[in-house]
Amino acid sequence: MIARRIAVLGSVGVIVTLLGSGVAAADVSVDKTFTWSANWPNIGTVSPISTEVLGSMVSPVPLGTPENSNVTVNIDAPPSVTQALIDAGAATVAGSGDAWITVTDPNGTKANIDVPLSGPSVAVPAAGSDLTAQATGVAQFPGALDAGTASAVLDADHVLITLTPTDSSGNPLGTVTVQLTLDPAGQDTTLANVQVGSGSQG
Repeated sequence: MIARRIAVLGSVGVIVTLLGSGVAAADVSVDKTFTWSANWPNIGTVSPISTEVLGSMVSPVPLGTPENSNVTVNIDAPPSVTQALIDAGAATVAGSGDAWITVTDPNGTKANIDVPLSGPSVAVPAAGSDLTAQATGVAQFPGALDAGTASAVLDADHVLITLTPTDSSGNPLGTVTVQLTLDPAGQDTTLANVQVGSGSQG
């Protein structure tokens, strides 16, 4: 039975799409790719797990008004993860996770946004195949920001993914949670710069 929470800096292939819910005319597009590695139970180091961040973020953000952005995360892990699930007797697996985005306004005021993610179960692929799963959530950007240009940055120290496998009869086989870390370190995790108040940032 797989049941363990791991705090390890890791690598997972993820596509994150931020779709702004505000006025689309001045939205800022997001197009970022990251690579990670992770210490996986019963496997060891898993690498690479790559992530591509795509989409748009609301800009301008109305001054004093919180704005929501939908978040979609497509996880792509290498065949070693698939094999571990097969060895555990898993037929399906659900992906979920948690990520922090730090928003910094023009005066340096920071707000950490917790983005919990959840997704449906998918079939465990054949041996030798990458494991792909999808999770979605909502990021609420705070309204208490000063006017001007604000940055939205993925906090690479707070990116977790969780896999919840089940067998062919639907019986749960526990959960595996791994904390991810950039590999190599030093990748630019800025998602976008947006305007708070009037104006736009391209």
